[in-house]
Amino acid sequence: MEKTLIAYYTGTGSSGLVAQEFRDQLIGQGLSVEIHRLTEATKDDLRHKAETCIDLILIYAVHAFNAPNLVYEWLSELEDQPALAGQRKKAMIISVSGGGEMLSNTACRVTAKRWLVKKGYNVVTEAMAVMPNNWMSPTPLEVSKALIEILPYKVNQWLEAFAQSQPNPVLRVKLVDRMITRLGRLEVKGARQFGKSIQVSEACNGCGWCESHCPPSNIKLMKSHSAEVSIPEFGKGCDFCLGCIYGCPQKALTPGKFKFAVIPTGYPLATYQQNSEKMLTDSELKTLLKGSSWSGVRRYLDL
Repeated sequence: MEKTLIAYYTGTGSSGLVAQEFRDQLIGQGLSVEIHRLTEATKDDLRHKAETCIDLILIYAVHAFNAPNLVYEWLSELEDQPALAGQRKKAMIISVSGGGEMLSNTACRVTAKRWLVKKGYNVVTEAMAVMPNNWMSPTPLEVSKALIEILPYKVNQWLEAFAQSQPNPVLRVKLVDRMITRLGRLEVKGARQFGKSIQVSEACNGCGWCESHCPPSNIKLMKSHSAEVSIPEFGKGCDFCLGCIYGCPQKALTPGKFKFAVIPTGYPLATYQQNSEKMLTDSELKTLLKGSSWSGVRRYLDL
Protein backbone atom coordinates (compact mmCIF):
# COMPACT_ATOMS: atom_id res chain seq x y z
CA MET A 1 0.00 0.00 0.00
CA GLU A 2 1.26 3.48 -0.86
CA LYS A 3 2.29 5.41 2.25
CA THR A 4 2.54 9.04 3.24
CA LEU A 5 5.54 9.99 5.36
CA ILE A 6 5.01 12.69 7.98
CA ALA A 7 8.40 13.96 9.11
CA TYR A 8 8.27 16.62 11.79
CA TYR A 9 10.68 18.66 13.85
CA THR A 10 9.48 19.75 17.26
CA GLY A 11 11.16 21.15 20.35
CA THR A 12 8.41 22.03 22.80
CA GLY A 13 5.73 19.81 21.29
CA SER A 14 3.40 22.10 19.34
CA SER A 15 4.65 20.96 15.93
CA GLY A 16 4.19 17.41 17.18
CA LEU A 17 0.52 18.16 17.84
CA VAL A 18 0.15 19.43 14.28
CA ALA A 19 1.80 16.27 12.96
CA GLN A 20 -0.48 14.04 15.05
CA GLU A 21 -3.55 15.81 13.68
CA PHE A 22 -2.35 15.15 10.13
CA ARG A 23 -1.76 11.49 11.00
CA ASP A 24 -5.19 11.05 12.60
CA GLN A 25 -7.04 12.61 9.68
CA LEU A 26 -5.13 10.61 7.06
CA ILE A 27 -5.77 7.37 8.95
CA GLY A 28 -9.43 8.39 9.22
CA GLN A 29 -9.47 8.58 5.42
CA GLY A 30 -8.22 5.00 5.26
CA LEU A 31 -4.72 5.96 4.12
CA SER A 32 -1.44 4.41 5.22
CA VAL A 33 0.81 6.75 7.20
CA GLU A 34 4.23 6.72 8.79
CA ILE A 35 4.93 9.51 11.26
CA HIS A 36 8.36 10.18 12.72
CA ARG A 37 10.01 12.95 14.65
CA LEU A 38 13.09 14.29 12.91
CA THR A 39 16.05 14.25 15.25
CA GLU A 40 19.76 13.70 14.76
CA ALA A 41 19.24 10.10 15.85
CA THR A 42 16.44 9.45 13.32
CA LYS A 43 17.87 11.42 10.40
CA ASP A 44 19.33 8.50 8.44
CA ASP A 45 16.34 6.26 9.08
CA LEU A 46 13.95 8.95 7.84
CA ARG A 47 16.06 9.48 4.74
CA HIS A 48 15.50 5.84 3.80
CA LYS A 49 11.78 6.00 4.64
CA ALA A 50 11.36 8.94 2.27
CA GLU A 51 12.52 6.68 -0.56
CA THR A 52 9.74 4.15 0.10
CA CYS A 53 6.85 6.56 0.71
CA ILE A 54 4.86 8.10 -2.14
CA ASP A 55 4.05 11.45 -0.48
CA LEU A 56 5.89 13.59 2.06
CA ILE A 57 4.46 16.01 4.61
CA LEU A 58 7.22 18.04 6.25
CA ILE A 59 6.33 19.94 9.43
CA TYR A 60 8.72 22.09 11.42
CA ALA A 61 8.84 24.89 13.97
CA VAL A 62 10.15 28.16 12.56
CA HIS A 63 13.63 28.98 13.85
CA ALA A 64 15.46 32.21 13.04
CA PHE A 65 12.85 32.94 10.33
CA ASN A 66 13.84 29.65 8.68
CA ALA A 67 13.61 25.93 9.23
CA PRO A 68 15.93 24.57 11.94
CA ASN A 69 19.37 23.52 10.68
CA LEU A 70 18.56 19.87 11.27
CA VAL A 71 15.74 20.10 8.71
CA TYR A 72 18.06 21.55 6.07
CA GLU A 73 20.69 18.90 6.80
CA TRP A 74 18.11 16.15 6.34
CA LEU A 75 16.73 17.64 3.13
CA SER A 76 20.21 18.04 1.66
CA GLU A 77 20.94 14.35 2.33
CA LEU A 78 17.75 12.98 0.75
CA GLU A 79 18.24 10.79 -2.29
CA ASP A 80 16.91 12.14 -5.55
CA GLN A 81 13.35 10.86 -5.79
CA PRO A 82 12.54 9.14 -9.12
CA ALA A 83 9.33 10.04 -10.93
CA LEU A 84 6.68 7.32 -10.70
CA ALA A 85 4.62 6.70 -13.82
CA GLY A 86 5.92 9.98 -15.15
CA GLN A 87 4.84 11.90 -12.03
CA ARG A 88 7.01 13.38 -9.33
CA LYS A 89 6.33 12.53 -5.69
CA LYS A 90 4.16 15.11 -3.95
CA ALA A 91 5.18 17.09 -0.90
CA MET A 92 3.55 19.54 1.50
CA ILE A 93 5.41 21.91 3.82
CA ILE A 94 3.83 23.11 7.05
CA SER A 95 5.77 25.65 9.09
CA VAL A 96 4.67 26.30 12.67
CA SER A 97 4.97 29.59 14.53
CA GLY A 98 3.32 31.70 17.18
CA GLY A 99 2.94 34.70 14.86
CA GLY A 100 1.49 33.21 11.70
CA GLU A 101 1.86 34.59 8.19
CA MET A 102 3.42 38.00 8.69
CA LEU A 103 6.55 39.96 7.88
CA SER A 104 9.60 37.65 7.58
CA ASN A 105 7.69 34.46 8.39
CA THR A 106 6.35 34.29 4.85
CA ALA A 107 9.83 33.33 3.59
CA CYS A 108 10.46 30.61 6.18
CA ARG A 109 9.53 27.82 3.73
CA VAL A 110 11.44 29.10 0.69
CA THR A 111 14.69 27.21 1.29
CA ALA A 112 12.99 23.97 2.34
CA LYS A 113 10.81 24.14 -0.75
CA ARG A 114 13.86 24.71 -2.93
CA TRP A 115 15.58 21.64 -1.47
CA LEU A 116 12.53 19.42 -2.01
CA VAL A 117 12.17 20.53 -5.62
CA LYS A 118 15.86 19.87 -6.16
CA LYS A 119 15.40 16.35 -4.79
CA GLY A 120 12.60 15.64 -7.25
CA TYR A 121 9.46 16.45 -5.26
CA ASN A 122 6.49 18.43 -6.50
CA VAL A 123 5.67 20.79 -3.60
CA VAL A 124 1.99 21.40 -4.26
CA THR A 125 0.80 22.75 -0.91
CA GLU A 126 2.28 24.88 1.86
CA ALA A 127 0.86 26.60 4.92
CA MET A 128 1.64 28.14 8.28
CA ALA A 129 0.11 26.50 11.34
CA VAL A 130 -0.21 28.91 14.26
CA MET A 131 0.28 27.48 17.72
CA PRO A 132 0.72 29.09 21.17
CA ASN A 133 3.92 31.12 21.29
CA ASN A 134 6.86 29.64 23.20
CA TRP A 135 9.22 32.58 22.72
CA MET A 136 9.58 35.73 24.84
CA SER A 137 5.92 36.34 25.65
CA PRO A 138 3.06 33.85 26.06
CA THR A 139 -0.04 33.77 23.93
CA PRO A 140 -3.11 34.57 26.08
CA LEU A 141 -4.62 31.37 27.48
CA GLU A 142 -7.98 31.58 25.70
CA VAL A 143 -6.29 32.49 22.42
CA SER A 144 -4.05 29.45 22.85
CA LYS A 145 -7.14 27.29 23.34
CA ALA A 146 -8.72 28.81 20.23
CA LEU A 147 -5.61 27.91 18.20
CA ILE A 148 -5.78 24.30 19.41
CA GLU A 149 -9.52 24.23 18.71
CA ILE A 150 -9.19 25.38 15.10
CA LEU A 151 -6.29 23.06 14.21
CA PRO A 152 -8.42 20.11 12.93
CA TYR A 153 -10.32 22.44 10.61
CA LYS A 154 -7.11 23.92 9.22
CA VAL A 155 -5.49 20.49 8.70
CA ASN A 156 -8.60 19.31 6.87
CA GLN A 157 -8.35 22.32 4.54
CA TRP A 158 -4.68 21.66 3.81
CA LEU A 159 -5.22 17.95 3.21
CA GLU A 160 -8.05 18.67 0.78
CA ALA A 161 -5.78 20.99 -1.18
CA PHE A 162 -2.96 18.42 -1.09
CA ALA A 163 -5.21 15.58 -2.29
CA GLN A 164 -6.24 17.69 -5.26
CA SER A 165 -2.65 18.86 -5.90
CA GLN A 166 -3.73 22.42 -5.32
CA PRO A 167 -1.86 25.22 -3.56
CA ASN A 168 -3.13 26.60 -0.27
CA PRO A 169 -3.47 30.41 -0.27
CA VAL A 170 -0.51 32.02 1.52
CA LEU A 171 0.84 35.53 1.63
CA ARG A 172 3.15 36.51 -1.20
CA VAL A 173 6.84 36.39 -0.30
CA LYS A 174 8.33 39.86 -0.64
CA LEU A 175 11.95 40.88 -1.08
CA VAL A 176 12.06 42.28 2.46
CA ASP A 177 10.94 38.89 3.79
CA ARG A 178 13.79 37.15 2.00
CA MET A 179 16.27 39.69 3.36
CA ILE A 180 15.04 39.24 6.93
CA THR A 181 15.18 35.47 6.52
CA ARG A 182 18.82 35.71 5.49
CA LEU A 183 19.61 37.97 8.44
CA GLY A 184 17.83 35.48 10.65
CA ARG A 185 20.62 33.01 10.04
CA LEU A 186 22.68 35.16 12.40
CA GLU A 187 20.43 33.86 15.16
CA VAL A 188 21.98 30.43 14.64
CA LYS A 189 25.21 31.70 16.18
CA GLY A 190 23.26 33.09 19.10
CA ALA A 191 21.56 29.72 19.50
CA ARG A 192 24.92 28.03 19.97
CA GLN A 193 25.85 30.52 22.67
CA PHE A 194 22.48 30.03 24.32
CA GLY A 195 22.90 26.26 24.42
CA LYS A 196 26.41 26.38 25.82
CA SER A 197 25.33 28.76 28.57
CA ILE A 198 22.40 26.73 29.96
CA GLN A 199 22.87 26.27 33.68
CA VAL A 200 22.07 23.14 35.68
CA SER A 201 20.81 23.51 39.25
CA GLU A 202 21.14 21.08 42.14
CA ALA A 203 17.58 19.94 41.42
CA CYS A 204 18.94 17.84 38.52
CA ASN A 205 18.66 14.13 39.34
CA GLY A 206 20.35 12.85 36.19
CA CYS A 207 17.14 11.40 34.74
CA GLY A 208 18.32 11.99 31.17
CA TRP A 209 15.06 13.50 29.90
CA CYS A 210 16.86 16.43 28.29
CA GLU A 211 19.41 14.18 26.58
CA SER A 212 16.77 11.91 25.04
CA HIS A 213 14.50 14.76 23.90
CA CYS A 214 17.07 17.14 22.36
CA PRO A 215 16.45 17.17 18.57
CA PRO A 216 20.08 17.82 17.49
CA SER A 217 21.52 15.50 20.22
CA ASN A 218 23.31 18.48 21.72
CA ILE A 219 23.02 17.25 25.32
CA LYS A 220 25.07 14.47 26.91
CA LEU A 221 24.93 13.25 30.49
CA MET A 222 28.39 13.37 32.03
CA LYS A 223 29.63 12.20 35.41
CA SER A 224 30.78 15.11 37.54
CA HIS A 225 33.26 14.92 40.43
CA SER A 226 31.19 17.44 42.35
CA ALA A 227 27.83 15.69 41.86
CA GLU A 228 26.53 12.28 42.83
CA VAL A 229 24.60 11.91 39.56
CA SER A 230 25.48 12.46 35.91
CA ILE A 231 24.46 15.93 34.81
CA PRO A 232 23.87 17.33 31.33
CA GLU A 233 26.60 19.02 29.36
CA PHE A 234 25.74 21.11 26.31
CA GLY A 235 27.53 21.18 22.97
CA LYS A 236 27.64 23.76 20.19
CA GLY A 237 24.70 22.45 18.18
CA CYS A 238 21.74 24.00 20.04
CA ASP A 239 18.73 24.81 17.86
CA PHE A 240 17.28 27.25 20.43
CA CYS A 241 14.06 25.19 20.55
CA LEU A 242 13.79 25.69 24.35
CA GLY A 243 12.47 22.16 24.72
CA CYS A 244 14.93 21.14 27.42
CA ILE A 245 14.21 24.17 29.61
CA TYR A 246 10.43 23.92 29.39
CA GLY A 247 10.34 20.13 29.50
CA CYS A 248 12.82 19.30 32.29
CA PRO A 249 10.78 17.29 34.86
CA GLN A 250 12.79 18.81 37.71
CA LYS A 251 12.84 22.37 36.31
CA ALA A 252 16.59 22.20 36.79
CA LEU A 253 17.67 24.05 33.63
CA THR A 254 17.85 27.82 33.27
CA PRO A 255 19.32 30.05 30.55
CA GLY A 256 22.67 31.68 31.17
CA LYS A 257 22.32 34.03 28.19
CA PHE A 258 19.38 35.51 26.29
CA LYS A 259 17.13 35.02 29.29
CA PHE A 260 14.52 37.28 27.68
CA ALA A 261 13.73 34.48 25.20
CA VAL A 262 12.35 32.12 27.86
CA ILE A 263 8.80 32.60 29.16
CA PRO A 264 9.16 32.61 32.98
CA THR A 265 5.87 30.75 33.49
CA GLY A 266 6.91 27.99 31.10
CA TYR A 267 5.10 26.51 28.13
CA PRO A 268 2.05 24.59 29.46
CA LEU A 269 0.98 22.88 26.23
CA ALA A 270 -1.11 20.30 28.11
CA THR A 271 -3.10 23.12 29.72
CA TYR A 272 -3.76 24.69 26.34
CA GLN A 273 -5.18 21.35 25.13
CA GLN A 274 -7.69 21.07 27.96
CA ASN A 275 -11.25 21.72 26.87
CA SER A 276 -12.67 25.09 27.80
CA GLU A 277 -16.31 25.23 28.85
CA LYS A 278 -16.63 28.70 27.36
CA MET A 279 -14.68 29.67 24.26
CA LEU A 280 -14.28 33.37 23.61
CA THR A 281 -16.37 35.01 20.91
CA ASP A 282 -14.71 36.51 17.85
CA SER A 283 -15.24 39.96 19.33
CA GLU A 284 -13.53 38.97 22.59
CA LEU A 285 -10.63 37.38 20.70
CA LYS A 286 -10.18 40.56 18.65
CA THR A 287 -9.96 42.55 21.88
CA LEU A 288 -7.13 40.31 23.10
CA LEU A 289 -5.36 40.39 19.75
CA LYS A 290 -5.06 44.12 19.15
CA GLY A 291 -2.00 45.51 17.43
CA SER A 292 0.08 44.69 14.36
CA SER A 293 2.10 41.99 16.13
CA TRP A 294 -1.03 39.82 16.27
CA SER A 295 -2.03 40.35 12.62
CA GLY A 296 -0.95 36.87 11.58
CA VAL A 297 -2.89 35.24 14.42
CA ARG A 298 -6.02 37.28 13.64
CA ARG A 299 -5.79 36.25 9.99
CA TYR A 300 -5.33 32.59 10.93
CA LEU A 301 -8.38 32.65 13.22
CA ASP A 302 -10.41 34.32 10.47
CA LEU A 303 -10.92 37.45 12.57
